[in-house]
Amino acid sequence: MVQSSKNDLPRDLHIKLTDGRKLAYLEVGAVEGYPVLSNHGGLSCRLDVIPSGAYALGHGLRIISPDRPGIGQSDRKDGRTMQDWADDVRELVDQLGIDQFAVMGWSLGGCFAQSVARYLADRVSALVLIASGIPRDWNGMREHIDRMDRIFMKMSESAVGQVAERSIFHLMGTMAHLMPKAFARSAGFNGISASLLSTAIAEGLSDTKGVVADYQILNIPWGFDPSQIAVPTQIWQGDADELVPPDWAPRLHEAIPDSTFTLVPDATHFLWYDHWDEILGQIADTVHQ
Repeated sequence: MVQSSKNDLPRDLHIKLTDGRKLAYLEVGAVEGYPVLSNHGGLSCRLDVIPSGAYALGHGLRIISPDRPGIGQSDRKDGRTMQDWADDVRELVDQLGIDQFAVMGWSLGGCFAQSVARYLADRVSALVLIASGIPRDWNGMREHIDRMDRIFMKMSESAVGQVAERSIFHLMGTMAHLMPKAFARSAGFNGISASLLSTAIAEGLSDTKGVVADYQILNIPWGFDPSQIAVPTQIWQGDADELVPPDWAPRLHEAIPDSTFTLVPDATHFLWYDHWDEILGQIADTVHQ
């Protein structure tokens, strides 16, 4: 593991996987706390979890936030699948000497978090889904997903579409980097975390092929159904979410056997930035029992 020289990222690290790829990850919170594996949102990267650090410290949690392959500072993996991500996470926690851990995911990251819980059920003590996506083959998913995501999913299906898609991602990343405040306003987020999230998106879009791969995975069957998840699951959803349909959360709650559901009034897609204390507090209550 190699520590970054960035002063604002106290534990910005990476490992080398058995196939030679670099997997980058960020740690915030309590160094000796209970580990929570965070799955970053779509178009974002490991940095989007930084504001959780103080809350994680207060709840005795160690947040570990890896970049998916081809995102941020992690190397690409050609043809990757949902299960491949669970395999990468297994290598990460093995190298970190972690036996049991919780896993959480925001937005598109919720899909990947479900994969980790499904395939590493013997290691995962709790799953937390925040404004999470649902499987592509669930009824109405493609029709009801946010229009932008629907377009990106469609573009990811062909070589020509992918070229155009990558151009759009490049422009978005450039705007997020050069005009973070304007980008934050255009994307619908503001407040204390706006500049940080713009930074996370700018880095997350630095390798546009990796982002296309995320949409390709979103656009195909996962290889499992959420009903096969056998770990305690907490589902959080804002009723003012304009990116993920709020009725997806109760569908996940109905499908996942051992799950609870919290609907947050007036909360948008970015609800974890306003509700870290409650979300991490519930995780802490579960894992510290």
